[in-house]
Amino acid sequence: MFHEIRRAILLREIQAGETLSEPQIGSKFNFSQGTVREALMRLQEEGLVQRRGYHGTTVTRSSLIEGVQMAEIRIKLEMEGVRHATDGLTEDDFAELQDCLSRMDAAAKQGDSYALSELDRKFHLTLFRHSSMNALEPILTRCMLHMHLRTFGHSKPAKRAVTPTEAHQPILDALQGRNADDAAAALRDHINLTISLWSPPLKSAMDSR
Repeated sequence: MFHEIRRAILLREIQAGETLSEPQIGSKFNFSQGTVREALMRLQEEGLVQRRGYHGTTVTRSSLIEGVQMAEIRIKLEMEGVRHATDGLTEDDFAELQDCLSRMDAAAKQGDSYALSELDRKFHLTLFRHSSMNALEPILTRCMLHMHLRTFGHSKPAKRAVTPTEAHQPILDALQGRNADDAAAALRDHINLTISLWSPPLKSAMDSR
């Protein structure tokens, strides 16, 4: 239930401002109203909906100004996180990250934007969890979700987009070389390139600051 609604929001199948009725959703997906309510509460924690008691639940969207702030917060958090994580990564960790990229490549070939977004967040959060900055993970997760609202599910950009493995490999290469500064720079460049390709208005707003 949670993922069905989240997927529809992230891929803009449900538009900002739409009201979500618990009985209607429960009937559509054949879930109890309690299950629907729990899913909507989780979505509210992620900032994807706003619940207003008897007025219902409304799908929200971050403004462009908020998008700029969240993109900048994400870049700062991930760059700092990877610097702290670099030395502690094991061969098993690298194997897990590489497997995640392989699954992302498969999702991209299948055109499954939601699976791709889930796996992308998994890759980045796996790295961040090695930074011992656990209290900041919910903030990073929300920033990534709202960035994905602007970058996933669109038509392909005019410029050829690289595969997920190609996009993330410089990060892994720097990590395997135990070069924290290069890994942080590769992360920054990867996020900026993703925004440039898939959300030019957001990148323009960031560059104008």
